[in-house]
Amino acid sequence: MILRLLPPQLRRFWLWYAIAIGGLAIFILMPGGVAEKSRTLLHGLCAQTPTHSFTFGGQLLPFDARMTGIYGGVLVTMIYLCVRGKVMRWGIPPIRIVVVLSLFVAAMAADGFNSLFTDLGLWHPWTPSNEVRLVTGYLTGIALAVVLSWLLGSAAYRVGNREPGVESFRDLAWVLLPFVPYAIALLSGAAWLYVPLSLLLVASAWLTMSLLALSVLILAFRLDERLTRPDGLHLPGAAAAVIGLAVMLSLALGRVWLESSLGIPSTL
Repeated sequence: MILRLLPPQLRRFWLWYAIAIGGLAIFILMPGGVAEKSRTLLHGLCAQTPTHSFTFGGQLLPFDARMTGIYGGVLVTMIYLCVRGKVMRWGIPPIRIVVVLSLFVAAMAADGFNSLFTDLGLWHPWTPSNEVRLVTGYLTGIALAVVLSWLLGSAAYRVGNREPGVESFRDLAWVLLPFVPYAIALLSGAAWLYVPLSLLLVASAWLTMSLLALSVLILAFRLDERLTRPDGLHLPGAAAAVIGLAVMLSLALGRVWLESSLGIPSTL
């Protein structure tokens, strides 16, 4: 009944919705509260260092500040590319855009080394802060989403087109603007924002793992020769979503096992 409300081109991907609902059901049925479950799911993807994380009503987000920025940037950029119909493009962006995206990543790398030098007691140019981690992480998330979109478009090149997904500074401006309300929400520390922000981060991580898995599936099984229409991604996309969730769970459980076996604190 609900599928009939969707445009015909979206009804063809009904299995994607079923898997998304199934994933939500698994999350709800898992023991514990939202904080415990989200941190467990993302435990294999992030150090979850308390001093590097934002707090809401006494509860830490499942990602630390840098990863919160990265996956926020990925989600915003992928939504923008989908809305603009640019997610399956595989053209190389103009050199000026490539330079800017490279600078985004370099900014996070510089902040990462600055934090490392601080921890080692060495000279460092600035005092590390979660605010800087958030900003540089978000910028890197934008670059990561552009690469993911290009990778998927390149793998399924018959479905997309050879124009670049991000081709102007206007595109970058549209994905940078949402950072303002995102940062305000994160810095507010309002307890009622914890659940929606945690769920968004879990969804972004699942989306990222699924896109990587989909690109690998297409290339590994030589599906690129057979994918000539968007609905050809229905079954591969569904399989990739399951694989993406399985990878997240495997990494989380594997890290928990290593920590318990070796006596390593969970926040390292």
